[in-house]
Amino acid sequence: MVKKILLAAVPLTLILAAAVWFFFFRQTEESIIRGRFREFSEAVEKKGPEGGITAVAAARSLGGFFAERTSVDVDGLTWLNGDYSPDVIVANAFRARAMFSRLSLEFNDIELEIRENTARAFFTAVLEADPKNRRPVREIRELEAGLRKVDGKWVFESFRVRAIIKK
Repeated sequence: MVKKILLAAVPLTLILAAAVWFFFFRQTEESIIRGRFREFSEAVEKKGPEGGITAVAAARSLGGFFAERTSVDVDGLTWLNGDYSPDVIVANAFRARAMFSRLSLEFNDIELEIRENTARAFFTAVLEADPKNRRPVREIRELEAGLRKVDGKWVFESFRVRAIIKK
């Protein structure tokens, strides 16, 4: 009798454990994309002065977040609009990091529309920075980003400023 109960309890326990994992612990595409935003934010962050090797490594780490061509569209800034390769983004990030003693980028209110290997993200980006020899900056923008799954990783392929929040 005890053996029968034990034999019935083991499969039920395994089924229960699988159900708990499936509903509470497995990674969905949404959680993976949100993780990419978190990783991107961490890669952008600069907490203080950094040496040349550290600055190059930090800027180079950003290249892995972008597709072969990433388009940027910002109303009123035609000089910024266009398609960029990861190498150009890395070079610009290196120059930009040198202009700030502290830098952070936060993503809030992320809404996702996922279709197979593409996704659209609507979010608020908050940039806080301490430019060298100037007052601190805090900029908030509403953005839309396009993402594509390439070799199992989500990469950014477009950014568009949705609206500028005026003070």
